[in-house]
Amino acid sequence: MGEWTPPPVESLKFNVDGSARGFQGSAGIGGVLRDHRGKIQCMFSAFIGMHDAITAEIQAIARASDLCLSKLELRGRNIVIVSDSKVAVSWVNGEGISNIQHVQSIYDIRCNLKSLGQAKVVYNSRMSKTFADHLAKKGSGNEGDMLTWNDFG
Repeated sequence: MGEWTPPPVESLKFNVDGSARGFQGSAGIGGVLRDHRGKIQCMFSAFIGMHDAITAEIQAIARASDLCLSKLELRGRNIVIVSDSKVAVSWVNGEGISNIQHVQSIYDIRCNLKSLGQAKVVYNSRMSKTFADHLAKKGSGNEGDMLTWNDFG
């Protein structure tokens, strides 16, 4: 798997990825949330139907933001959601959007980030062959949805 770099102390990093098998193919999402020590706090993998790669990336970011918002312990924490899709990250961060079908998902992500307080979405081009990529490919293969939470602390 690819090299993972930790977030700053007391911060959390949620690496996410989307995978689509061809244009409008079988698509999946995956992600892993870790603390600054590398301890896995949460991981997920899911089949999302037949979609393109951008839709899968946006859905992976959306799922991560939904999961973070679902845990009271994460509100107000410094959380970085990392995606390897420059387009998806730029759309989420307000740098235009060229596909109307994603407007609601992006709006929901932005609302989640605002509610979380210290959360943001960033781009990292060096995420191929990572654990998140593995989980997304598992999802696109429709190998069953998975969500695991560990204790915080």
